[in-house]
Amino acid sequence: MKKKKVIKRKIKWKAVFKIFFLLFVVGLIFVYLFNLKTRNIIIIGNELISDHEIIVASGFKNYPYLFRTSTKEIESRIQSIDEIDKAEIHKSIFGTLTIQVEESLPLFYNRNTNKLVLANHKEVDSLLINGVPTLINYVPDTLYERLVDELKEIDSNVLKLISEIEYQPWQSNDVMIDETRFFLRMTDGNSVYVNLINLSKLNSYIEIYASLEGKSGILYLDSSSDRISFSLYES
Repeated sequence: MKKKKVIKRKIKWKAVFKIFFLLFVVGLIFVYLFNLKTRNIIIIGNELISDHEIIVASGFKNYPYLFRTSTKEIESRIQSIDEIDKAEIHKSIFGTLTIQVEESLPLFYNRNTNKLVLANHKEVDSLLINGVPTLINYVPDTLYERLVDELKEIDSNVLKLISEIEYQPWQSNDVMIDETRFFLRMTDGNSVYVNLINLSKLNSYIEIYASLEGKSGILYLDSSSDRISFSLYES
């Protein structure tokens, strides 16, 4: 009978050493990150909300361990602030927490409620009302929601040119002709009649103003016609 050959397998100690060394390094990195405290916080993109308020909302006021709180949880905490639509978190192995936020666009100041109205339909207390128009009277709820939706599509440079927004439905005797009409007082001295369905025409206001060649009067943008109507103020 033939004798069976017994094959002795040699342990590849170099490979074993490499595996253990790799596990050791990974373990060291894990321990380092797990015990790494926040050393620096950088906040980008905020104008309405202070750095302090964002830091407090994030839960990092006391500069805790950086990697013991998940990125999603930190983002969720910050996005609970009414003025913030989105937050992105980045952590570095050197202890830096970077918070990048996108704030909701301020649309107008509501004089009736003394609140700043944002594009996300939230209304907040704010002292930063310069550069936004003021809504000076009451608007029915259904039209109010539409007004917010339409204004958030208007160029921010045009919004800054609006001084006051007044709800002025067009009514003749007892007949309601247009219940969605608004009267805008502009910072350049002109006035504008516009309704909700045609509010997007305001995006062309800067070009229209240039065509007026310095004249002041009332601009009518509440018509479905592409033709622009303008009348000079009466002397």
